[in-house]
Amino acid sequence: MKLKAFIAITGAFAITFANAGDAKAPIVIEDDLGATISTGYDTSYIFRGEIRGDNAISTGLDYTLTALPVDVDLGVFYVNPTDSRNQGNDDELHISAAVAGPSFAGFDTAVSVTAFLYPESGSDETYEVALGVSRSLGIVDIYASVHYDFEIEGWYAEAGAEKAFGISDNMDLVIASGVSYQDGYHASGSDFNHFYVSASLPISLRSNVTLTPYVAGLVALDALENAQDDEVHGGVSISVNF
Repeated sequence: MKLKAFIAITGAFAITFANAGDAKAPIVIEDDLGATISTGYDTSYIFRGEIRGDNAISTGLDYTLTALPVDVDLGVFYVNPTDSRNQGNDDELHISAAVAGPSFAGFDTAVSVTAFLYPESGSDETYEVALGVSRSLGIVDIYASVHYDFEIEGWYAEAGAEKAFGISDNMDLVIASGVSYQDGYHASGSDFNHFYVSASLPISLRSNVTLTPYVAGLVALDALENAQDDEVHGGVSISVNF
């Protein structure tokens, strides 16, 4: 297993807003509905370390259902790479539901189920269940998750950490890094899957609108190194809470 060194290129982003006119009364913003809609562009679409296509356009919708005894986070995500690298499985549709679990020793937990569908190729859908844990240590946030896919009959696990640095009142620099392990998921047997590092720059355009450009590096480890090269990639997304 060999790790390669690479340099992530970061840029500076400056946005200035000017507001004209006199406001005679403050604007009251009502509570939002608990929904977020987002859209984005990625130079490469990478799913759990596997490079599946290039020049990908994606959109997503997340909603927190509060009418049940426990809150349920519902999500729909669609992505369509212009140039597929995944044997014709061009577009993907992910449908998920998650609930928060108990907290212990300062760790928050969540359980989720996800369906993966492939509308254009007609490939068989797959389903997974996952357990995630996370904790803020103050100086850094750590997280880990374990996933089991019932159709692939394989396991995928990932652990990482991230740190946010305040750049201005409406902008942060977020550095993240992590490593993953798989058992019969991308390849037969049990091996380390990939290592990643990323730098993102969430910019709050309004109280409910965030623009996030990013750059990232992927190093393919034992399970993937014979199937693909290491990759430097980037993209940008915008999300709106309402």
